Parts: sequence; C-alpha cells; structure tokens
Amino acid sequence: MNRKAVATTALCLLLLTCGAEAQVCSVQSLTYKGRCWYNMNCAHHCVTEGRTGGYCKGVPGLKYCMCTFPCGGGGGGGDGGLPVPPALVSSRALTTRARRVGSPA
Repeated sequence: MNRKAVATTALCLLLLTCGAEAQVCSVQSLTYKGRCWYNMNCAHHCVTEGRTGGYCKGVPGLKYCMCTFPCGGGGGGGDGGLPVPPALVSSRALTTRARRVGSPA
C-alpha cells in the first residue's frame, strides 16, 4: 500500500510540472528614460509599449527598465533561441496617418 501512495504522489508531481515551461523573455524599454527606481513605473511604460510587464534591473543607482513578454516558440526552430519582441505600434504614427486621411485626431 505504501508503494502505491509513493507512486501516485510521484505521478501527480510529474503531471503538475509538465506544463510549467512557459518562457518569459525581456528586452530593454524603448520609452523609459533615466534611472529606474520603481518597478511599477517601469511596468507601466512597458505595457504602453505593448509588452506584458516590466522590472528594474541592474545595480542600485544605475538600474534600467526591462520589459517582459512571452517568448512563444516551442524550441527547435534553428534560430539560435534568440527572442523576437512583439512589434511596437507608435501612437504618433497612428495620429499622423489619421491626419492624412482627414479624420480628427
């Protein structure tokens, strides 16, 4: 009976860890200027850039803002494993395009 309990527990733990391989990649923020003091400020900039979040990275006093995003890919693509961040959409480009069309922006 004890062997069955150990085997069942081991199987459950194995099944729980199968889907826990989600990768999160990071890239330096394009819009955050200056030193990064608060993770929430960094995360806000990253979300406006189209990323999923952000955090401050580096030594105290010289930290910079890093944005996070899901890496996607299941591996084995042959691209060397380099992450490709999601495309950014500039609000300035949208405003300029809207003005050309003649809509109020």
